[in-house]
This record gives sequence, C-alpha cells and structure tokens, in this order.
Amino acid sequence: MTKVVFKKENGFWSRLEINGHANYANFGQDIVCAAISTAAIMSINLLERIIPNRFEVFQNDQKGYICLENICYDDIDKEKVIFIHQIFENLKDTLLEIQMKYPKNLHVKIENNE
Repeated sequence: MTKVVFKKENGFWSRLEINGHANYANFGQDIVCAAISTAAIMSINLLERIIPNRFEVFQNDQKGYICLENICYDDIDKEKVIFIHQIFENLKDTLLEIQMKYPKNLHVKIENNE
C-alpha cells in the first residue's frame, strides 16, 4: 500500500510524503502506482516552475518514496502563494479520488497544524 501524508502548518502547505508501492499489479502494470506517481511528479514539476529552488525533494524509486519539504515562502508574491496552495489542493483531491476507488492500495492522511 502507498501511504501519502500532506502536512499544512499555519495555513501553508509544508510537506508531502509518498511512501511505498500500491501493489495493485505487477511492476510495470500497476495502474494505481502509475496514477499516484504521475500526479505527484506533475505537481512537483509545476512547483519547480513556479518557485524554482524554493523546496527540497528526496526520492528513492526502489522504495517508492518521494518527499517534498522545506518550502520557502519568503518573498513570494501572494499570487504565487495562492497557486502553490491550488497545486497542493489539486494533488490532494486527485489522490483522495484514487483512494476512494482503490482503498486497499492507497491511504491519504492530511495533517493540519494551524
């Protein structure tokens, strides 16, 4: 099962951690894993275009691990902050939808420390 944790602190998204394999099907045929990976990578790539070099990403393909953290919001204009929020919300909604269809393969947790 893939486990996803979104973390929000003081109203700002601060961390995304995706860990484990979905185990829906064999390697190379796992549509759940492909959907999770595609959504995450698209979101991370979009964040990199919007706020380059303002966060860290750690990845281990063998373990099915991606972690985005240490987002630096300093000196980012309000429009970009709103866009960052929308990217996270879109990814969260996408993964929650996948979780609804494949509850044995994906678990999404949202931590909100406001």
